[in-house]
Order: sequence, then structure tokens, then C-alpha cells
Amino acid sequence: MLKVVTMSSDLWRRGTLLIALFATLGCSEAGLQSVKCDSLALPAGAEAAALDHEVDYKAFNSTFLRPDVAKLYGIDPDAKLGVVMVSVYQKDALGVGVEACVSGGARNLLGQEKGLDFAEIREGQAIYHISTFRFSPEEHITFEVDVEIATTGETHELKWKQQFWQG
Repeated sequence: MLKVVTMSSDLWRRGTLLIALFATLGCSEAGLQSVKCDSLALPAGAEAAALDHEVDYKAFNSTFLRPDVAKLYGIDPDAKLGVVMVSVYQKDALGVGVEACVSGGARNLLGQEKGLDFAEIREGQAIYHISTFRFSPEEHITFEVDVEIATTGETHELKWKQQFWQG
């Protein structure tokens, strides 16, 4: 069973925790790793474990990141640059990441599409998938992101709309 988490009332803490972990953990270049999505496929005949997972996703302005964290991961803290972050973790073990393949895109109200190229970042047991995108002042963006959970092979489609301001 998959539970999709957004920043709502009681889950705000968890969303804040994930951003805090991303922004404040002892960042090291060894923490930045790349996973090829093809390598996540289960071998033929393998049984997928029926684990409960939660997916947390959010998008925010890159200026919200601490300058040292942004620099470490090659993100330009620009008022016109946004960041999308997706995490999959075990439902009963907060902070324990689950391997996944994340892909998708973003579209503005004019229908202009922006591809999202997600990079995997590992910090301890946490796993984050991040991508950046450019936006115009007060732009409304629709995100469509596919998350394939490695342990089950299931793909889950996330779709949300969000407005961005330059600040």
C-alpha cells in the first residue's frame, strides 16, 4: 500500500523534517550518488516484497536552500529557479529511504513543458530525488512525476499544481 504525503496539517512536521535533513545533514560529496533506473528492475521470477511506503514530494524556490548546501549539489540559488524534491521511505521507519526511479515534467498554463532530470542524493539512510526548473514571476506550474518503487516495481503517478513567485 502506498500513502502519498503532502504538506498537510499533521504531516507538516515530516515535510519540514525532510527539508531540514536535506539542508542540514553533514553533507559530503560521497552523499551524491546516481542510480540508473534500469538497474532498479526486479530480476525475472523475483518476488516483490509487500512493504508499506510513503512518498513525500514538494517544490520550492532554490533560494530556500542554505548557500553551502546549494553549492554542494550544484544548485544555483536563483530567484527564478525552483527545486522539486521527492522521497520514498518505509512507512514504519521515518527517515529510512527506499530506492526508487523518479522521472517527470512540469507544464505552465501556456502548455510549455519543462523536463525534470532527477538526481539521487543519499544522506545516511535518507534518499532524495531532486531536480531543478526555471519559472517566471507568479507562474502556475503543473507537475507530473512518476515514482517507481524498486522493491515492488510499482509505479505511482503524482500530479499537483503550484504557483511560484520570485523573492
